[in-house]
Amino acid sequence: MINNCTTGYFQFDSRPDGLYLLVFPPANGGRTANIDDVMYYIDKKKIPCDIVKVNEAVKLGKNSQSEIKVSEENVHPFAEFGDYRISADCMRVEVIFYPPFVGADMLSSDEIVKDLQYLGIKNGIDMDAIGEFLNNREYGKSYYVAQGTAPREGADGYIEYQFNTDLKPRPKMNDDGTVDFHTLENINHISKGDVVAVLHKEDPGDDGVDVLGRRVAPRKVKRVIFRHGRNLTQSEDGTQLISQVSGHVVLEDDKVFVSNVLELVDVDNSTGDIDYDGDVSIKGNVLAGFTVKASGDITVSGIVEGATVIAGGSITFNRGIQGMNKAVIKAGGNIVSKFIESAESVTAGGSIETDSILHSNVSAKNAIKASGRNGLIIGGEVKSVFMIEAKTIGNSMGTNTTVGVGVNPAMKRRVDELKNSLGKLGDNKIRLNQVLAALRKKQETEGSLDADKHELQTKTMRNVIMIEQEINKQKKELEELRGQLGEEKNACIKVYDAAYVGVKLVFGDQCMFLKEKYDYCQFVKEGADIKCSSL
Repeated sequence: MINNCTTGYFQFDSRPDGLYLLVFPPANGGRTANIDDVMYYIDKKKIPCDIVKVNEAVKLGKNSQSEIKVSEENVHPFAEFGDYRISADCMRVEVIFYPPFVGADMLSSDEIVKDLQYLGIKNGIDMDAIGEFLNNREYGKSYYVAQGTAPREGADGYIEYQFNTDLKPRPKMNDDGTVDFHTLENINHISKGDVVAVLHKEDPGDDGVDVLGRRVAPRKVKRVIFRHGRNLTQSEDGTQLISQVSGHVVLEDDKVFVSNVLELVDVDNSTGDIDYDGDVSIKGNVLAGFTVKASGDITVSGIVEGATVIAGGSITFNRGIQGMNKAVIKAGGNIVSKFIESAESVTAGGSIETDSILHSNVSAKNAIKASGRNGLIIGGEVKSVFMIEAKTIGNSMGTNTTVGVGVNPAMKRRVDELKNSLGKLGDNKIRLNQVLAALRKKQETEGSLDADKHELQTKTMRNVIMIEQEINKQKKELEELRGQLGEEKNACIKVYDAAYVGVKLVFGDQCMFLKEKYDYCQFVKEGADIKCSSL
């Protein structure tokens, strides 16, 4: 009997009168001896047996020890052995151990290791698993006595986009159940220096080693790179894609594009209102009720209806403005339009050039020129600080038309206000600096200031900074107004064809109503009078 085997098992015993099969039941109700294991043993060692008697012995041995003669032949006793199997991927060695004949040799740890080495096993022999068997033998059980080192699988590289790559215009639902098509949020706005994409590099993983000592490679991983257009640059380590301009970003297939020019077909329900940091180019029309704002220039190839168009730079309308008495146009620079009709307000920080201005309120810091094929200014109010030019002002029907140059009297009042304000701000700054000087002297003398004095010092310094900011702001405004006042001296209105009765001319705070038709002339201010002279 094998002392350290608690499960059911069998042993052959070769005696002078023949071969006997001994079957032992489990000690604690565990697994019993298995007929399949006995049959494998017989086939493996080619032992002549009476199979019927073998089967009878195994059945009797499930509950109590049995002993049956199974062969008349005298068989050479076999030692304890293991049946070793290497997995298909060569990452594991499985062994099932079989008991020795009665009195035959038992396996040792070294013998099991030698068996493995004879099979070519060079890596991952598990001495603990071998020890487990030797300390508590269970025949017919699978033991994993060698394990290869599995490769550490890597990870594919991927790009994480820092913007919405699946923009779908969705109108906003108002609280009252109506739909707002003006706010669609269908543009990925970005600023210069923004990171638009982050590259997570591939992890190649680490090699493994199978039980035969051979290298096992991890699966191949996907390597990715940034694909992008111009206006983008990569960080030094190549993991960030950074915008070089303010504008918008889009992803087309797997390529990133950044532009400071937003190109649209029309501005309508499909786009909503546009508010863009850069230039805007519209191939079609801007429909009534919609708003286009841009920090740069705006170009519209189609018609602008009763819409709002505001640009930090210049505005170009290739087909003109059909304002419906609702259009509001404002440019920090120049405005060029084929025509301006029925606009509520058109304002330019630079000049305005157009073929005709009809029934609109138009103003510019620089010249206004209606000098195209028609060259008309009829109806509304047109004002420029510097000069207005047109072929025809007013019409034979006496339509109320106002054209004015020079500075609005309100500007002159504002200049006086700014002078007075700057004087007061300067006095306050002097007074506060005197307080700071006194507090610094006290601090130098006494070494420190008490809590109240320290708070006063902090508050005074804050007020000085605020006053300096306000002084700089007002000085800038004053310089701009003074520049305009200087341009007013040479302000004029030029008419290359005719100015009709009913036209109102305004030069600053002076005005003149035309009571007769004037042809090919210019109007200027001399002293307190408005004079007409030929061109």
